[in-house]
Amino acid sequence: MVPRTAPLTIALAAVGWAVTAPAAAAPPTTTECLMASDASLRTDAAHQLRAERTQLLVCASAACPTDIRKECIRRIEEVTLDMPTVLFEARDADGSDISAAKVTMDGEELADRLDGVPLAVDPGPHAFVFEAPNRPPVEKRLVIRVGEKGRVEAITFAGPPALPPLEAPFGLTPLPAAPRSEFDAQKAMAFVVLGIGIGGLGVGAAFGLAAMSKRDDAERACPGLCADPSGVAAWSDAKTDGNMSTVTFIAGGVLAATGIVLWATAPGSPASRAQVGVGPGRLEMRAQW
Repeated sequence: MVPRTAPLTIALAAVGWAVTAPAAAAPPTTTECLMASDASLRTDAAHQLRAERTQLLVCASAACPTDIRKECIRRIEEVTLDMPTVLFEARDADGSDISAAKVTMDGEELADRLDGVPLAVDPGPHAFVFEAPNRPPVEKRLVIRVGEKGRVEAITFAGPPALPPLEAPFGLTPLPAAPRSEFDAQKAMAFVVLGIGIGGLGVGAAFGLAAMSKRDDAERACPGLCADPSGVAAWSDAKTDGNMSTVTFIAGGVLAATGIVLWATAPGSPASRAQVGVGPGRLEMRAQW
């Protein structure tokens, strides 16, 4: 327990913003002043210093009776000295600072982000939960002591959860992630493979259009069973273009997806995850950034 003998000016300097804050709102009535003073005594008995300070700030208003106001200001000094503070330092797995982290204490939100400022907490045992975007929450149990100031607690978040494997019922075979390289050559290769894949998709589309056109010509020249040599040749050409369209379109899709995987797993993209599955007549890709 920190001795409650510090000068009143120290307490007012520490919570000056809070003592004057109620002035911006409607001043409390005498009844509200008395109710706030009584509520602060109950929270003091329960060691709920944050709630006690909130009530004391009400009855410390200039609108309250003089005796009540003086007593509440005196007790603000005591609560300020006894109020523990904790500085939470959140980092990810590679040691980088994280500020966009929400903190709850015993289920109550304490702060919606961490900005390097110590947070006022109540003394006693508490369960803290830390949440950051795209990361599993972290829970930490601490016993906070009365008057403990500037305690530092390090919080480390794990990386994003791994993507689940592709489901087997579709008969897909997941392709392994491209191994990481120490050079940017992998990104250059990704561009090349992606370009070839896109080209293959274009060629497949061109063959598909040609196959449909030749099929229409063959139907006009020789519908149904065809014995005419020119009609047979037309049907053969249409089928050949159709097969070429299917092959080049599938190959182009696989190459394009492979290019994306190479880019996603290249150095400089540590938070990315990608998977590609291929099967008969099916192409599936999953990616996460």
